[in-house]
Amino acid sequence: MINFEKRLENLKNRRQGTAERDRLEKGMYSLYGDLRPTEAHEKLHENAAIKYVIGSMAAVSPESTRVSKDEGERVSSTLLEMLRTSGIYAEAKMQGSVALDIHIEGHSDVDMLILKSDIITIQGPALPETNYSAPSDTRPMVEIVKELRLQSEAKLTTRYHAAKVNTSGAKSIALSGGSLKRKVDIVPSSWHDTHDYQRTKLEYFRAVNIYDKDNHALIENKPFLHIKKVNDRDAQYSGNLKKVTRLMKNIIADMPEYKKTKAIKLTSYDIAAIAYSMNESLLCSQYLPLTLLENLRSYLLIISYIDDRRNSLIVPDESRKIFNNEEKVEALRILYNEVNELAEAVQKAINPLKEKYDGDVLKNRQVVFF
Repeated sequence: MINFEKRLENLKNRRQGTAERDRLEKGMYSLYGDLRPTEAHEKLHENAAIKYVIGSMAAVSPESTRVSKDEGERVSSTLLEMLRTSGIYAEAKMQGSVALDIHIEGHSDVDMLILKSDIITIQGPALPETNYSAPSDTRPMVEIVKELRLQSEAKLTTRYHAAKVNTSGAKSIALSGGSLKRKVDIVPSSWHDTHDYQRTKLEYFRAVNIYDKDNHALIENKPFLHIKKVNDRDAQYSGNLKKVTRLMKNIIADMPEYKKTKAIKLTSYDIAAIAYSMNESLLCSQYLPLTLLENLRSYLLIISYIDDRRNSLIVPDESRKIFNNEEKVEALRILYNEVNELAEAVQKAINPLKEKYDGDVLKNRQVVFF
């Protein structure tokens, strides 16, 4: 049986930090109690089960998100200036969950791409009327971005000596502690101009090549096309794509550890892609928000056990299948079971006398916000 009071406590701690951490950050003594603000889902005149579902779908406060973004930009700006003193020119762009506002923690990690700005690669052949010229640096691009990575490691370690600077990651340098209010991941990379970008000059069509330190290789992806497509579809469905994404991420966060270790094979990127692929299942009246839980439950059941349907699903930027290995299929089925258990528990909280699960109970349950 799900302990919804405990889940609400976990949810608040994720979204706002623990009460003790909040007091320390505000410089208050413990006798002042819990100073964290009350959120909209906590004010609902509903049972704990419904509060948990609504809270799990809600965005982290704009204030916390702003701090995360500001910290990522502050660290990256400092790094860019230090690189410039060594003759290395780069620019910074944010990617990931914070950029999309689908993070579920108030103190979320921030992903900052550090991109070489003076040397790029292109998808060949260059299209007519483009004006690309040969770079003065004739080294292979992988060597150029490797230098960017090594210089970034050295400069960040020197500058943030009071913080923990972890340089062991294959694709990113992780900074935490010290004066930092958030963990910041620095991702050295370079631009790659696709034909779509050459044709349109729309930045979301630009690809990036991320340096993989372990394999000394560049890995191409399209984070800005992913952001663009997720944002567009989320707007099409009145914010419901991001609500479902956050709901799935919170459900995984609240799993027992033995399940979570398998479920996290689905990355945040994969989870957003699953929500993106739901299409019309994201349709939901704002007054009937539990419909999203039932629609998610039904959708995950279908793609968990109908192979052709699951195997046809691709990520928003169309670069690969969502379920590109068996570990993710296993993670999907674990996630479905947890969502199914949650839906059944919510129905029980709404109507304790109804023994058989009926998704219409959730679909027809109005929730009024004051």
